[in-house]
Amino acid sequence: MEVKMVSRNTLLWEVDAQADFLLPGGKLYVPQAEKIIPNLNRLVETARQGRAFLISSADAHQPDDPEFREWPPHCVKGTPGAELIPEARAANYLVIPNQQEFALPRDLGAYQQVILEKNTLDVFDNPNTDALLARLSAANSPAFDPGPDFLVFGVVTEYCVRCAADGLLCRGRRVKLVKDAIRSLDQKKGSEILDELQSRGARHITTEEALALVGRDTRGTEVECKKAARS
Repeated sequence: MEVKMVSRNTLLWEVDAQADFLLPGGKLYVPQAEKIIPNLNRLVETARQGRAFLISSADAHQPDDPEFREWPPHCVKGTPGAELIPEARAANYLVIPNQQEFALPRDLGAYQQVILEKNTLDVFDNPNTDALLARLSAANSPAFDPGPDFLVFGVVTEYCVRCAADGLLCRGRRVKLVKDAIRSLDQKKGSEILDELQSRGARHITTEEALALVGRDTRGTEVECKKAARS
């Protein structure tokens, strides 16, 4: 058992950092997405060190998923392409399936990372996403402040990053977009979307600024990092 100091007012929100998107040869590879991996790894390292809590989304499709009428098959459950790349994973993580009857653990402090599965562009289509946000509220988890900053990064701007940021903003959450850890399919369109999110209250920051935010939170809460079974 190990005691760590977890940031009270900063949460990491990682979007779809999966092999099929980030790695050349992936089924739906985002051109040059591998360039954000070093910054992504630096952000996730704060979760590995127990300094920040990491929420990740991950496509988890069935082979006959209706989405494949519009997109090439990708991130099929059980395939290598559906896995988060090693740089995107912490040691102790919980997979939260896209199913109604899943019961969230009472003690999320046992994990460094939770992974929300989804089979649409929008992680908030997973019925457990809102339940997770409620569980992380100060009323239910004194480890976190009432209005933490959500540091959003991953792929891709035009789709799943936009949906994640939009969902958080619509729920009154404070969003910071880590621009140098986000990749777009079309850079001009991606910049327009990031600017539109900024006009609605999101802030643009860099990886260095994100790391400083985590490091600046000196009121971290001690939690026990217990060995967690992987789902």
